[in-house]
Amino acid sequence: MGRLAAFMISNSYRRLRQVSIWLLFFALMLFGAGWIGMEQLAQNMRVEIARSLQTYGSLRSNIVSIFDTMSAELTAEPCSADFSNTMRRIAFLPDGISELLYAPGGKVLCGGSAGTLSTPLDLGAPDITPSDAFGISLWIDRPLDAIGLDGVMGTIAGRGVFALAIPPQFLPAHTGPDWMKQELVYRVGALGWIHRAGETGIHDAALLAPQFAPLSLLTGEVYSFACDAADEHCVAGQTSILAMAAQRAGAIALVVGALAVLAAWLAQQVCGVLERHWTFEARFLRQFNKDGLICAYQPLLSLHNEQITGCEILARWRDVDGTIVMPDQFLPIVENHNLTERFTAMVVAAAHTDLARHLPENVRLQLNFNIFPRDLDAARLIPVFAPFLGPDSRFLPVVELVETAEVNPETAQIEIDKLRQAGIGVYIDDFGAGYSSMRNLACLAVNGVKLDRSFAMAADDSVMARMLDHAIDLVHASGRALVVEGVETPERLDALKAGGRVDFAQGYGIARPLTIEAFAAFISEYRPRPTRKSRLVA
Repeated sequence: MGRLAAFMISNSYRRLRQVSIWLLFFALMLFGAGWIGMEQLAQNMRVEIARSLQTYGSLRSNIVSIFDTMSAELTAEPCSADFSNTMRRIAFLPDGISELLYAPGGKVLCGGSAGTLSTPLDLGAPDITPSDAFGISLWIDRPLDAIGLDGVMGTIAGRGVFALAIPPQFLPAHTGPDWMKQELVYRVGALGWIHRAGETGIHDAALLAPQFAPLSLLTGEVYSFACDAADEHCVAGQTSILAMAAQRAGAIALVVGALAVLAAWLAQQVCGVLERHWTFEARFLRQFNKDGLICAYQPLLSLHNEQITGCEILARWRDVDGTIVMPDQFLPIVENHNLTERFTAMVVAAAHTDLARHLPENVRLQLNFNIFPRDLDAARLIPVFAPFLGPDSRFLPVVELVETAEVNPETAQIEIDKLRQAGIGVYIDDFGAGYSSMRNLACLAVNGVKLDRSFAMAADDSVMARMLDHAIDLVHASGRALVVEGVETPERLDALKAGGRVDFAQGYGIARPLTIEAFAAFISEYRPRPTRKSRLVA
């Protein structure tokens, strides 16, 4: 899942995604077009084969009809003049068979055209003995010179004392499209076949070929096979896909080009849908639960006793590809979708689980949580922080409130009082930036103030650095506990210690935000005092 997610969300793979999706659509459409083409080709082959079989279906009917007529009308003395005249009259019927014979016991004595033979023609044992109700025997590919058809090979059919010469069998000329080869075979018994016309081997190959036409794309050859109504004469057809494609190269190129353009359009639409599906906002909202949340812990250092007496809990997010996302990317989404209260509850619950599991039981710490200004509602926040509010709790929760236009000092103070009564401290966060004002510092009965990090992080000779001392004086004069964050260097930390007016410091110069395991190891080195509550929430 991680690799797939990385592939779907990374901009570096965007072109590869587009090409891959285009190739997929193009391949599917080509396969679909090939499928349809193969089915159409197979249908055309079936039509051609049916046209070929029409001749042989009517031939069998004619043979049976002639035998019935001969049995009914040839009543004169065999081989007599009347007998021969009747034979010739029957031969003029529109059946395509012109040579009738009298052949009792398989010996030809006379014929309608040849008359009485000087020497009877013994046909011998038939190649195909009667196997149905019509009782017709066949002598296949016999020379017909003896009955007056010099140089002709044909088939003689016999029933009872009568026989007839079947003309040589050919595939009709109209069934010879240049893209298709055919073979005519005659069924002998249940499994036997005799080649009668066309190209040999096609019938055997057709029996082994896949009957599902689209599978022919794998072999390069399309086969079709059908028999007449009597299941005697059968025609097998063969078409080379490459040969047919070569004949229609222009049309195929046009279709392929059209499919490529259509596939490109579809790929563009799908890529758009996928990109919207895989935007950070979309995947964040889909995965919005405690499993994606990670808490980081940045220590608060007391400048009075050089001990770690608390930490700020900072939220991080684990994306679907495993990367860690910083708050500036996901907090606006949380606010825009009115998920702030739920998000705060997730952070508090995750922090309680982490701290209770990894910190020794004798450790007492203050825990600073950032809350959204819109959530400054004691009735809702107190239940959220309930896990930290028990009488035996060793953790002291503090909410850090960023002053914004949403905060009204009069109504805010009511909620602050309720929070403090419940055991939850309140800080003004990022003092000196945004909507911060000295009036709010004076009016709001909060526990402490955090100076905006821009003061401590400013260069020594900058205006912000010179204003740091004035900001410290303001907060110190208010009697609020003071935290300076953004302490990045040992020199800045030493200067704050020397001033004696700053209570706590926070920043990379002390420690970066840490995992819970790293934080537990970090505070053990400072050995914080566990027996007295921090003055931050007094």
